Amino acid sequence: MPCTDPRDVTCLADAFDLSTTELRQWELELIWKAIDLRLLRFSPHAERAAADEAIPEQAVWRVIWDGAAQSKDLASGNRKTGINFEGKIRRARWIRAKVSWLVRYVIVTVHTV
Repeated sequence: MPCTDPRDVTCLADAFDLSTTELRQWELELIWKAIDLRLLRFSPHAERAAADEAIPEQAVWRVIWDGAAQSKDLASGNRKTGINFEGKIRRARWIRAKVSWLVRYVIVTVHTV
């Protein structure tokens, strides 16, 4: 049974269907609910990348909320499990934000596409 409340997530399997790279609607809804509950946190990597590329934090949130969910990565090699969102920000730049879970909160990484 998929998790419906992000406060109940205790492991990646609660937040993602780890049997497939196909995006599931419940996975997206869980992320959006986490945004509403202010459970998302930027990773240190995301903070550095956003600062280096002058990407405002609010732009990242807009891309996760309004952008297109492009793909889901499952852990392999140096790739972490998470859903990739892409969207356009000011000055016609495109960014990709990856959302994953770390126990009870969502972690975001970001870079330009």
